[in-house]
Amino acid sequence: MSAVQLPKGVLADSFRQLRECGAGRAECVLYWCASQDNPDVVTRLVHPVHQAGARWYEVDSAWVTEFFLELRHIRETVRVQVHTHPFEAGHSGIDDRFALVPVAGFLSLVIPDYATGPVDLTGTALVRMGPDGEWRPVQPEEAFRVE
Repeated sequence: MSAVQLPKGVLADSFRQLRECGAGRAECVLYWCASQDNPDVVTRLVHPVHQAGARWYEVDSAWVTEFFLELRHIRETVRVQVHTHPFEAGHSGIDDRFALVPVAGFLSLVIPDYATGPVDLTGTALVRMGPDGEWRPVQPEEAFRVE
């Protein structure tokens, strides 16, 4: 599988958004989107309407419905789900069961320490859904090309 191109600006904006939203006290989630015509190039981040606590988040279901309609209309796809955890990064059982797009190739990135650390992928946990529906660990430096 080819690496996903991740613009440095999107990465920096993601950390800013995650920090503002979670304020070092709560998890936060966002999505990295790409064109359907070029799905391996992230073009923007989307911060969904959600509720969160120190060890959980839940995206508003009405928002998800509207978001998918918008994506269809503008011919975009969600390429990566990104969220924070309070301490070390890891993909929990709840993360496994409630991915936004549970299809083969979908990536889920977990950033430790509520994204309060360096603006890079150090210490993150990344998994990719396989064709069998199982999540498999992937090295972030293999999956992303930060440019």
